[in-house]
Amino acid sequence: MKEIKPKSKNIKNIKNNQNKISDKKNTYVDSKIQTSKIIGEVWNLEPILAGKTFDEWIKVINSKVDTFKKYRNILNDKISSEKVLEILKLEEEISTNTAQVDAYYELKFYEDTTNPDALAKLGQLKQIGAEINNNLIYFNIWFMHLNDKSANKLLLSKELQDYRYHLELIRKAKPYTKSEEMEQIIQLKDITGGAYSELYTIITDNYTFDWSGTKISKEEIIKYCFSEDSKLREKAYELILKRYKEDGTVLLEIYKNVVTDWCNDGVKIRGHINSINVRNISYDVSDKAVDALLKVVRKNVPLFIEYFKVKYALNKKAGQKYSYSRYHLYAPFITKSKKSYDYESSKTYVLDTYKQFDSRFYDRAMTIFKEKHVHSHPTKTKHGGAFCLSVTKGIIPYILLNHTNTLRDVFTIIHELGHGIHDILAGEKQKDLERHASVTICETASTFGEMLLAERLLSESNDIEEKKRILVQSMDNQWATIIRQSYFVIFEKYAHEQIPKGITREALDNYYYELLKEQFGDMQIPEVFKHEWSYISHIYEMPFYCYSYAWGNLFVLALYDMYRQEGKSFIEKYVELLSAGGSDSPANLMKKLGVDPESEEFWQRGFNIIRLEMEELKKIAK
Repeated sequence: MKEIKPKSKNIKNIKNNQNKISDKKNTYVDSKIQTSKIIGEVWNLEPILAGKTFDEWIKVINSKVDTFKKYRNILNDKISSEKVLEILKLEEEISTNTAQVDAYYELKFYEDTTNPDALAKLGQLKQIGAEINNNLIYFNIWFMHLNDKSANKLLLSKELQDYRYHLELIRKAKPYTKSEEMEQIIQLKDITGGAYSELYTIITDNYTFDWSGTKISKEEIIKYCFSEDSKLREKAYELILKRYKEDGTVLLEIYKNVVTDWCNDGVKIRGHINSINVRNISYDVSDKAVDALLKVVRKNVPLFIEYFKVKYALNKKAGQKYSYSRYHLYAPFITKSKKSYDYESSKTYVLDTYKQFDSRFYDRAMTIFKEKHVHSHPTKTKHGGAFCLSVTKGIIPYILLNHTNTLRDVFTIIHELGHGIHDILAGEKQKDLERHASVTICETASTFGEMLLAERLLSESNDIEEKKRILVQSMDNQWATIIRQSYFVIFEKYAHEQIPKGITREALDNYYYELLKEQFGDMQIPEVFKHEWSYISHIYEMPFYCYSYAWGNLFVLALYDMYRQEGKSFIEKYVELLSAGGSDSPANLMKKLGVDPESEEFWQRGFNIIRLEMEELKKIAK
């Protein structure tokens, strides 16, 4: 039920965000939250601000912005590559400095969501960010309109090779970019335009639920959707989805405004062919590739319909009693063993797993711990979930965990360390303006790490029941990150087409319900799930973002298949991919590995790996 949310509250325009900060992958807190002293590891945030106060940093940034504004007078078609390099380096400094300030206060907020100073500073940074972007945007507009001969000369110059893809992206944005004055207006408009999604978050994050006479939060009730008790699972879903149904009119109006703002900006003003093309262009992926991905996902739905039947039979055989219903989709496989995965042992096992794969991965993971950039355990006011936050190439990334000694937590550690390793490798090779991988690539190292961990656990375990649990968890995650996320996008495509035509809430509910039936076959789908779409925060906050999860996971499955076939020789190509960061388009980076994202055969390769997992589960389930 809990959605995987991108960690992308950046001062960049969210519609053109290139995922400067990596994802936040949620975990589910099953143990009692620590309310006394903090246990485990606590991060050291002081290096981020390097001894400067908020006001001192803003003064430094504003001074650099003032210098940047003076370059406007020297821009012409005869400008030297050396001078353009000077401009880009200053832009990079401004970007990294603002990223430092933003990261510091975001991390302060996530370690204590009641911190009023962090909230106030983040509010200031939103306005400051829009003003900075408005003062820098003239360079991009000048370069995208520069004549081809002069632009190509600069792009081919030796001095600008470290920034070539960054400059190419600017040129690619020309068809969808307006005048400088119009762009400045749009930047300012987006401050309030984004308030619709923020209003949604404020409303829904403050929902409380009556749980046996006690008021509990949404975060607290969600864990019961994964409970071992089928009655608690059903009760949790009923309470959550009925709450969204009750606010259906308000949430629909908010969504209609989100969609209208997105369509007005992207389609009517900027000229994109449709709503999803806005997202595709911002990620520098082709419509054909996304269409191929979604088409293959729909073709492979029967694989998961079969899996859910296998899982249901497996749990029934183990003594669980519940109906074959969507209420129980996340019913865990319960083993007799109550094995606990304490933090230090989990950390050691994960680090050793990376060491067995390649020492470079182990070394970089260790650096994150040595720098004290991990916050490991839950506290009363700490934000839930987990994420890896990239700051600048000169600062080791930060990781937030909420470890509660579950197997899921072990996978979370290796997942977030994967992001951190990816960030460090890219920072060793790329400049900050080209360091961040596209969101379609940024889940590569994290998911690959999970596959390394799963394979090791399966190979080393002599406990058949534990193997069943690992495979069930893996298959559940594959459905949640590939099928489920893709169907959100399929729903969004329909909603963005129909909302401007005046579609009703009932019609949207019914369409979503039909998509659920398509995903689950003859599984019972209670009527209350019609309203589930308004629970999906992604579609309010970042339209069409969700296909990046399916893209990333299927890409990694194909890579892991290559690793199984090629062994150690594959690792060098893999390191090269991660080290490339965001220095080339996702398609080009993938093609260097011999894969084509526009090919349905490529996406099918990932599902073939999933099929092998399920066959293994069926084999040991007998």
